[in-house]
Parts: sequence; structure tokens; C-alpha cells
Amino acid sequence: MRTHLFVTAAALVAAGALAPAIVSAQDAPPPPKKNLEVTGTAGFAQTSGNANATTTNFGNKVKYTARGWTLGEDLAFFYGEAENKVNANFWNGGLRAERRIMERIGLFVATRYDRNVLQGIAHRFEEGFGVDVKAIATPRDQLSFQVGGSLFQQRLTAGSTATAKRNFPAARLGLDYKHSFTELAYFQQTGEYLPNLSDSEAYLMNTESALVAPLSRRLGLKLSYVVRYNNAPPVRENVRLKTTDTFFSSGITVSF
Repeated sequence: MRTHLFVTAAALVAAGALAPAIVSAQDAPPPPKKNLEVTGTAGFAQTSGNANATTTNFGNKVKYTARGWTLGEDLAFFYGEAENKVNANFWNGGLRAERRIMERIGLFVATRYDRNVLQGIAHRFEEGFGVDVKAIATPRDQLSFQVGGSLFQQRLTAGSTATAKRNFPAARLGLDYKHSFTELAYFQQTGEYLPNLSDSEAYLMNTESALVAPLSRRLGLKLSYVVRYNNAPPVRENVRLKTTDTFFSSGITVSF
């Protein structure tokens, strides 16, 4: 119940902050293009008394564009404890380089690291490549699709086993949609589907929904909901772990 009240309150705050931005979006000029975009987000919550819990989240994104090249970096971290027991420990970060070969078509290479202890993943590395196609590219709406492949190397936590191989290739289908209400207020949805090519019945799916409402020229409120799905999760101590992990976070974001 407390979680639902917190989510509702956070959503109301975001809606209130977005309202004037949405009203003025029709009259606002298109946002100027930036060669360098940097954002950082941090959030913290703590309860004590009859229940003791802490949650922390932070992340950042860096994007640099010049002469047909786009270089990007991103990082997300979630950590939580309840009654002195860890209930969330998730890292996810990556680097990506993209070269435009046509106005709306580019080639990319990327590397990524993630760690999800509660899902049995001590660490997992990914090296990927593919084609990025911009289906929509307007000042307010941007939609792109990615098709490619990846190589994974993973190590499970102690006592965990999995049917999937430690190292495996995967195909990759992805999308990235962003709607800008104003230069500072936007909604973004990303998703990826990663079918395991060495085990036809195993696959991964990851999504993130994010809403950013401006508080000032540089500061904003960000609400984020991350879903990590593994249809063939590891088994730990003869118990199959759950297929889905979700992370809801809210925090202050700084943009440059």
C-alpha cells in the first residue's frame, strides 16, 4: 500500500510539473540541436521505526554528436535494503558508437555490462553490433529501430546454475521512442529483445519507461520504470528464480 501511495504521489507531482510544459509546447520553438548532452539522476529514500528500509538509485547519460558520429555512455544503479537484508542490487552500463551512412540509417557497435545479484547474475558482458534506422525524426518525436547481434559472457552467483551456456550469441531487436513536450520535458520508451541463438527456447527482454518534468532550466523530476525479463532464469538452491525484475525510481535529474 505504501508503495502504491508513493507511486501515485510521484505521478501527481510529475503531472503537475508537466502541465504548463504541455500547454506551452504548441507555441514553443523547436529545441536547438546540441553536440553534447549530459544528464545525471539521483534518488534516495529511507524509512525507520517499525520497518527499516533504504533505497538508492543513480544514473547518467552522455551523448556526443559530430561529423556523422554519435558516441554515447549510460549507467544505471539500483540498491535497496529492508531489515538489513539486500533486496535490490543492480548495475547496468554501456558504451556505444554509431556512424551515420545515410540520413536515417546508421551502423553501431556497443559494449555493455550488467550485474543483477538477486537474479543470479554476478556479472554479464555484452558486445553488440547492428543497424539503426530512424523511422521518425521530427523536433518533437523520434523513433528508431535497431537490428543486429550480440555476444554474451556471463558468470552466475555462487550456488546458481542455468541451462543457458556461460558464453552465447544472441540476435537483437530494439526500439527507442522519445516525445519532447518542450526542450526539457519528455517521455522516452526503450526496449530490446535478445533471443539466444545457442538455445532457441531462451531469450532476454529489457524495457525502460521514463518521464522527465522540468523544475528549472537545468533541474527536473524523473520517473523511471525498468523491466528485466529472463524466460530461463538460473536455479539457486534447487529453486528457480523469478523471470521478471522491475525497478521503479524517482529522483532529481540535472541536464547540460
